[in-house]
Amino acid sequence: MTSGLFTRVTFRVCVDTQFGDSVFVTGNAPILGYWKTDKGFKLETSADKFPAWEGTALIHSGFSLEYKYIIFRNGEVLWETGPVNRSLKTSLEMMIVDDGWFNGIRVGVQIAPMSDQSKENNIVSKDVKTKEGTRDEKVKSVGSDVNSQGVVIVAAILPIKVTKNSAGKYEYEWDHVRAVSKLRNNKKNFKYVGWIGIHVPEEDQAQVKERLIKDWCCYPVFLDQNLAYRVFDIFCQSVLSPLFHHIIELAEEGSESCWQWELWHEYEKVNKVYSDLALMPVSQGGPHSPTDRIWVLDYEMMLVPHYASRKCPSAHIGYSFLSVFPSTEVFRVLPVRIELLCALLCSDLISFDLFEYARHFLHCCSRLLGLEHRSRRGLIGVDFNGRRVNVRCGLIGFDVSGTREMRDSQDVVNMKEQLQKEFEGKTVIVSCDKIDRLSGISLKLTAFESLMRFSSHVWYGKLVLVQLMRRPYSTYAATELLESQRKELEQIQELAGKINDEFPGSVRVIGPYEENPKLRLAYFGLGQLYLNTSVRTGLDWSPFEFVMCSEKQTAPLCVSEFLGCSRVLSGSFSMNPWNVDCVVDAVEKALQLSQADRQQRLKRLYQFVSNYDIDKWAHSILNDISNARKEDSGTPGLGLGPDSRFLRLEANCVYTHLDIPEVVEKYKRSSRRVILLDYGSAYAPHSLVGNLMVDARRYGARGATPSRPDMDFIESIKALAKDERNTVFLLSSQEKAMVQEWFPKETWEQYWANLGVTAENGCFYRWGKATWENLTEELDLSWKERARKLLRMYTDRVHGTYIQEKACSLVWHYADCDQDWGAMQARELTDHLEDILESDEVDVIPGQCRVEVRPKTINKGVAVELLLRTIEKKKPVDFVLCVGDDRSDEDMFALIRDRQRFSEQGNCAVYACTVGLRPSHAGYYLSEMAELRQLLKALQDKSISANRSYSTTDLTLLDSRSSGGNQAPLGRRRPTTPGQKPGATNRRPLEGLIE
Repeated sequence: MTSGLFTRVTFRVCVDTQFGDSVFVTGNAPILGYWKTDKGFKLETSADKFPAWEGTALIHSGFSLEYKYIIFRNGEVLWETGPVNRSLKTSLEMMIVDDGWFNGIRVGVQIAPMSDQSKENNIVSKDVKTKEGTRDEKVKSVGSDVNSQGVVIVAAILPIKVTKNSAGKYEYEWDHVRAVSKLRNNKKNFKYVGWIGIHVPEEDQAQVKERLIKDWCCYPVFLDQNLAYRVFDIFCQSVLSPLFHHIIELAEEGSESCWQWELWHEYEKVNKVYSDLALMPVSQGGPHSPTDRIWVLDYEMMLVPHYASRKCPSAHIGYSFLSVFPSTEVFRVLPVRIELLCALLCSDLISFDLFEYARHFLHCCSRLLGLEHRSRRGLIGVDFNGRRVNVRCGLIGFDVSGTREMRDSQDVVNMKEQLQKEFEGKTVIVSCDKIDRLSGISLKLTAFESLMRFSSHVWYGKLVLVQLMRRPYSTYAATELLESQRKELEQIQELAGKINDEFPGSVRVIGPYEENPKLRLAYFGLGQLYLNTSVRTGLDWSPFEFVMCSEKQTAPLCVSEFLGCSRVLSGSFSMNPWNVDCVVDAVEKALQLSQADRQQRLKRLYQFVSNYDIDKWAHSILNDISNARKEDSGTPGLGLGPDSRFLRLEANCVYTHLDIPEVVEKYKRSSRRVILLDYGSAYAPHSLVGNLMVDARRYGARGATPSRPDMDFIESIKALAKDERNTVFLLSSQEKAMVQEWFPKETWEQYWANLGVTAENGCFYRWGKATWENLTEELDLSWKERARKLLRMYTDRVHGTYIQEKACSLVWHYADCDQDWGAMQARELTDHLEDILESDEVDVIPGQCRVEVRPKTINKGVAVELLLRTIEKKKPVDFVLCVGDDRSDEDMFALIRDRQRFSEQGNCAVYACTVGLRPSHAGYYLSEMAELRQLLKALQDKSISANRSYSTTDLTLLDSRSSGGNQAPLGRRRPTTPGQKPGATNRRPLEGLIE
């Protein structure tokens, strides 16, 4: 007995095929065709994979599978000759089955680590073998795989500093500055992908790469110096970074901060290069193994999850923001906001330092993409294309052992002793900041000047502010400061000079310098107070380093409340840097603390900092990446991007990519066809981000009108309607007037014999004649007045909402209002409508930024059922194609799916297909609109060629022969129609339309 759970099983076999051969796997599962050779599961290969053929199918979890591989060669079927079928017991995990060679012996089965959800629904046997042993041996505890599995870390810059000496030889040194370098304790199973920061001639690249891989597990990306400068220093630092830190400027044309599409395309190119290298197999000199996790760091690499998921759908991908994330009002300024969000959502897990940043991201997903999120087991999940993308919050760890080791080194001790002599008798305030407006250095100097003026009798000649100036994040591509950085430095030096003129020697500005952690730690060991006045800063380890260095000094900290880590520094003084008096008061209090208070505050700080190790943080986040799974709500949900490895699906739902050649062949052989196309959504404009489909209507104006049919679509419909063997029906959710405008009587008059259209989900139809028929005349619509009054009340309450009234339904739209407020009111409205309409035969349907009220008996499924019954009264149908991409199509898909079950014993080819993978009752999918257009064009060509080959007599004979075949029974009966007016007859409106 099988469950409602499905597992992704990847079949892999090596076959020495000839040109034109196809390889399939067939067996005792529905998706494998129940041993029918013409319905087997097709495998794919490529130039770099050959002779390996592989494909991924959804099989019931806990299912005892039997199967064999077959080859189609010149119309013949070649079976594997083994006397026993291949067998497999599917687990709850993604399985990769390496069956070796055709007719050969299996190599092994790899099973992904078991998630928490798997444990709750554990129904499989525990003797499934892998290359490493049984599953229970492999997964002994949650997170136990962190040390056994490899990790490929993708960051802009490698944690290795490579330089070329005067002799022309390359020198290598571990870079202690980069965030990624703090993970060096794990470098045995950590592999790094990134740029090395300098240009390496092509003739030297091989030796540099070999040395980096051998000694440091680093896989270098070799970029042109100018390209790296434009992408990392110009685009990332001058465009993305300010905006992510809530700085919006009306930049002049040609300035560094101005949006340039050329820079965006170069950013895409660089991210693609990084992704390709990260997923390059070990056998080809790359870092990637099948069980490795991909860990992507920070905003320079935001597109890597997208490219990685397309190339390797089975990869575990985690993404960590080491920067702040802006609010929706700021992020929406980006011209590529949708592309960036969708690319990030290709990850399994997205982590942020603070919940504030995660909340901004969730709001962006809600307001720009219309996505919902929910919390479960400490993680927040974003529901995207039928899968769950986990979002976690947790401040990045600190390199405790490395800092302590460097602090106690002889070099730092010597520097500190020298500085103590230089500042003998002085009280030293230490600050360390990037040359950046967001560091708030000007605010700090202004506050210090105020302190010296009003307390000069106390501090004159005794208090010194040492301001360490370090260059902002650099890829080493920029040899000079950017224009904005030069201006900021000039302003700081001017302010410092002004203060020193009034209070000589009170301000020391040191730098700008390249990162020198030893010098920084020496000053931190000297300081009696740490002062930070940043306006908005994300990752900054300086306060942590100061705490580690002031263990004996018991020096307090004064930090800005806008500093990312200020909330975890519980023993520090927090202040608003914009308030000069507030900063001065905090500094005075800190300097006047008693020794007991200093020790108490430092104890709290030191206890937190010393235990918040980066290795623990890395272990935690990698554990979450490993256990992240794509979940759904009980309906099929395969996301585009990284495909789901573990799904809870309906037991009778199978997702298969629609085989266009197969459909065309079935179409060619059939004699009575029905083609059902959803229109008004499936042909509306879409923005395609790679293979991620985003409905462009969500971002249009209020009540935006869907686009008119384009010429390619018109020509395909006309050609299909000319074929006497076809009945083409276009089903729309739009109003009758709009559909009538799309298909005017004069233009389409000659096609109505084989063409029909419906409007408002089946309320109105036109077929066989040029007049519209109304299916709502017999319905009791008295409920509309009560519902309308309630909707008006909510429309007045929520600005930006409006009511759309159709013949038999009412829709309340809230896409143009604040999404959180609208969603809150929509939930309340839904409950209210269900209460007042409880006795009426209507459904209250909450949808994407809308709430719809409509009769239970009006939907596309009812219209399609009546259509098929009417057609089959004259002749049986042997081909049905149904295509749509909207939620309103699900009733139609459900009916077609029921019919498809019965057609397996008959001679009717049935295809229910959705455009774009999404939770749906459809059994097939097309990835994008281009594939649908390709399908319609292929069917159009077949109809045109057939019309040239057959005469009318031939077609009549063909129809009469086919009528003796087995008619596929319908999957369900038309329900009785509740809500009819008293005395009304229960007539079937579509009957009798076909002569």
